[in-house]
Amino acid sequence: MPANLPPQYHEAEKAFRQARAIPEKIEALENMLAIMPHHKGTDHLRAELRTRLAKLREEEERRPSIARRGAQFRIVREGAGQIALVGQANAGKSELFASLTGVPAKVADYPFTTQSPSPGMMRFENVQFQLVDLPAVDFREAHSWLYSSLRDADLLLVVVDLSQEPLSQARRVEEELATMRVRLHVAGDAPSAGDFQAWKKAIIVGSKSDVAGAADNFQSLRTAYGPRFPVAAVSALDDGSLASLGKTIFQALEIKRIYCKEPGRQPDLDQPSVLRKDATVEDFAESIHKDLRQKLKYALVWGSGRFAGQQVNRSYVPLDGDIVELRT
Repeated sequence: MPANLPPQYHEAEKAFRQARAIPEKIEALENMLAIMPHHKGTDHLRAELRTRLAKLREEEERRPSIARRGAQFRIVREGAGQIALVGQANAGKSELFASLTGVPAKVADYPFTTQSPSPGMMRFENVQFQLVDLPAVDFREAHSWLYSSLRDADLLLVVVDLSQEPLSQARRVEEELATMRVRLHVAGDAPSAGDFQAWKKAIIVGSKSDVAGAADNFQSLRTAYGPRFPVAAVSALDDGSLASLGKTIFQALEIKRIYCKEPGRQPDLDQPSVLRKDATVEDFAESIHKDLRQKLKYALVWGSGRFAGQQVNRSYVPLDGDIVELRT
């Protein structure tokens, strides 16, 4: 069966042939695998590329860490979701990152102060998210590896400065993302056959909401982008707006917290299991221990049930905040 590879694949293949450094070769191979369509005609080629990629990664691991760049910028995922901050230079992205995570960020009044990804943990109630502050999307020198960070993220925070024509900034960010084959996902849209872009959920965040003129600019931003995306106004100096952003992130990730209760004991409300919004009781059982899914007979639920301790079957979908007691 012919592979029928799209033009974007051949562009990535050309980049691989032209690459000299190992991280650049790794990045190109990852792009080729991401773009390649999944069908029987590509199985052999996919296996060949994966073998080549594994050898390059092994070779890269043997090199001194100071020489690594590109693919080595990938951040190990932690917490309930990985959220990447994207925006143009001096949009307030790094300042917002520092306020949300407590991790000092390099902030200055000149462009491109962030030149590598910086991770930090943000707490929302009893859940933690991993935020990754990325270089400005108009820092073209980072484009060779930035795609991997964007593709890995569960959610993008598109940060624009409410004092500096935020509509133009947001549109420019979308244009820059498009050059890296990243598209902001709108509810109801779905990629068509042959669309090899990375579709990403996004929140449009207007920073510096405390400056003069910010309220009017935010209203224009919400009018233009509100029908398609969650839109939030924040100030790094306003704890209330930062807390509200945490709730918006939680909702956009489409996740929920379920608390485990052992028979005869009180539930631990400080350590929830964080699952997909559509996860069932048996999915919850597997998150506790992989063997529980097979052994599970039924469960008792406090919260969304018709009464406290209602018995439910394996396919029951609990809601955020429910307490579940598993019975085997």
